Amino acid sequence: MGKRKSRPLAVTLTAGGVFLLGAGNLVQSGQVLFRYDLFRSLPLSVPAWYPALGGAVWGAVWIVLGAGLWRGREWARRSALIAIPLQLGFWIADWALFSRSTIAIQSFAFDFFLRLLIAGLAAGVLLFGGRREERRGGPDAQPEIGQSHVD
Repeated sequence: MGKRKSRPLAVTLTAGGVFLLGAGNLVQSGQVLFRYDLFRSLPLSVPAWYPALGGAVWGAVWIVLGAGLWRGREWARRSALIAIPLQLGFWIADWALFSRSTIAIQSFAFDFFLRLLIAGLAAGVLLFGGRREERRGGPDAQPEIGQSHVD
């Protein structure tokens, strides 16, 4: 049997967080679909299908990327580095176009900085997460996410 490659803890936590983000988006989508009649009757600034569609699309994206990160796939790391700012941008656009409630306006600064902090931490781990562990392992260390192994 071959030696099993260890995954850095930060990368493991990031992959789990991305997977949970996807699960949360899918739950949001399911809640809207389950109570679709209620959502249709609410005075929303978007059609009732909009939150369900957005939750399903982003849920699928994050689930696939979380699974890819868990398995240490380079395509998942690169795609996540694109998807993180993309979702942040879509969230800002949604907020600017559709959020008119008092609580949404009052909580924008906190919500924005929290999302920016989490996105920055995730991007930092995806960019630099495996490098320290590879250096510790010596010349026979296996490359981690974001690394290439040159002999």
